[in-house]
Amino acid sequence: MVQITATKQISWDCVQVTLSMGSSFFVRSCYLQELPAERLVPQETLSELELEDLADAGLAFSAEKAAMAYLGRAEQSRHLLAMKLRKKGHGEVAVARALDYLEGRNFLCDSRFAEAWLRNRSINQAEGRTKLLSGLLAKGVDRSTAIQSLDQYFEVVDQDDLLDRALEKCRRLGKTVEATEKYLLRKGFSYKEIKLKMSNL
Repeated sequence: MVQITATKQISWDCVQVTLSMGSSFFVRSCYLQELPAERLVPQETLSELELEDLADAGLAFSAEKAAMAYLGRAEQSRHLLAMKLRKKGHGEVAVARALDYLEGRNFLCDSRFAEAWLRNRSINQAEGRTKLLSGLLAKGVDRSTAIQSLDQYFEVVDQDDLLDRALEKCRRLGKTVEATEKYLLRKGFSYKEIKLKMSNL
């Protein structure tokens, strides 16, 4: 049997646990499923199942810390963040538990990511709703969240202005009418919008 030899309270729900076998874990109580948090005290003996639970909680905490490092640099979508963590060697279960925790604490939010992505995208790109929607879906944002984010985005951004920007780029590049139409369609503007805009030129 393995015993807990020392504990250190890191925060109200996080404890560093040192075991008689020499290993040490940082665990958050919410990640424990078999081992009650009140038993994280010196001299407590752990069963094999409880030891495994403690190790799994430690892995989830490790994934959480890695996720927070990414979130500290920029907003992330859950899908892309999970991919980054798995690429770094964190297990699927640990990642899922960590991201559930971070979403529950509002550190991770797909709506906030979508808002930031749309804002940053518009700095250098002039794109219509269809292109922006496909971009958000490719980032792992679910369709309903993406559509809601786009609705909010177009409350403050005029799509007609975006179309004017894209059209101006075509003029600068000397594109023909046919090439301009194809370019604008690829940029996510509707055929109807494009025809109406170009008929007024």
